[in-house]
Amino acid sequence: MKYRGIWIVAIATCLLLAACEGETTPTATLPEAPAPVGEMLEATASPAPLPISTSITSLDTVLTRGPYLQSVTTNTVIVVWETEQPSQGEVVYGETEVYGSSVADSTLDTRHAVTLTGLEPYTAYHYRVESSGAPLSEDMTFRAAAGPDQTEFAFVVLGDTRTQDQIHQALVDRIVALQPDFMLHTGDLVFLGSAIPYWETFFEIERELLARVSLFPTLGTHERNSPRYFDHFYLPGNERWYTFDYGNARFICLQVDDIADYGPESEQYAWLEETLAANTQPWLFVYFHIPPYSSSLDVREGPIRRTLTPLFEQYGVDVVFNGHHHNYERNEVNGVTYIVTGGGGAPLCVMEEREPTRAAFAVAHHYVLLEIDDQHLNATVISHQGKVLDTFERSTD
Repeated sequence: MKYRGIWIVAIATCLLLAACEGETTPTATLPEAPAPVGEMLEATASPAPLPISTSITSLDTVLTRGPYLQSVTTNTVIVVWETEQPSQGEVVYGETEVYGSSVADSTLDTRHAVTLTGLEPYTAYHYRVESSGAPLSEDMTFRAAAGPDQTEFAFVVLGDTRTQDQIHQALVDRIVALQPDFMLHTGDLVFLGSAIPYWETFFEIERELLARVSLFPTLGTHERNSPRYFDHFYLPGNERWYTFDYGNARFICLQVDDIADYGPESEQYAWLEETLAANTQPWLFVYFHIPPYSSSLDVREGPIRRTLTPLFEQYGVDVVFNGHHHNYERNEVNGVTYIVTGGGGAPLCVMEEREPTRAAFAVAHHYVLLEIDDQHLNATVISHQGKVLDTFERSTD
């Protein structure tokens, strides 16, 4: 795959940032999260036409990004896409290629984000993006989120995809073949969050995967709190820290990126404690960027460990996923499993000092596959070459 060129200005900026240590940390104040571009429209009951074919009709209006899926729930999902020229848009969808339902966005714009409604939990759907009745995309499929009664599902966790595009692509190709239900990203999606070309490359590599599964990311240090992150993603809550349920599990995303305050007096800390205390799901997962436990030295881990890990232990968090260090590591601490999964493509980091609680470590590009079967969890860590690096199990018993 050929990727679009990176701006010279962006490259010059990148040279100022280190691969593993000594990264320049942002000092910007925390602004309000920008409102997502494009109106998210609800479905109408209008019937959709029969599909002409699975091939893409040649139009003056062509896709430049997407379609990609966001914030899937048991009965809704957001479909996002961009076009070269301003156009009106529509999504046709249904349980077969006959579709039967549609959502129209009559706004002339280059970006559209529409919400499909009336979905049935954990049901597979076909969909296609159109403009003026002509297909812009091929027929694609996705699955609505699992409800609490659906206790078997699988998801993937990936992090630090910011460089080495060929490795990122190899990982995505393997994940596509697995057909997970959704994906978490532990931050540093791109090298520089304010640079458009990096986002173009990210979405080009992830195109086939994100057309089928919903991505739930967290902010990393390289996003640098850029408004472009909030432009691209349509996430729950305030989009910085948020929660969602899937099947019999609750997932909590935090913003731990050297910018947002997570201290005991902060808004984020109060929200986290309230969300943890309110959980009634058997499985409880938390994810954010900078890890509290790692064998790659980082002075920021101490404050995170002192502030957040007591809450994780108090409220029975099962697994915490982090990125930031470009390797794989598993630590088992007071009943909580801490996973560093920062092997999505960034230059690898070696072990500098063994963490006493370390159970597994690998200097390799990788992703983590987690399969839940009611009260049992199986996890497999797989390299971009297909090698199994680690396995572990957990139970809610």
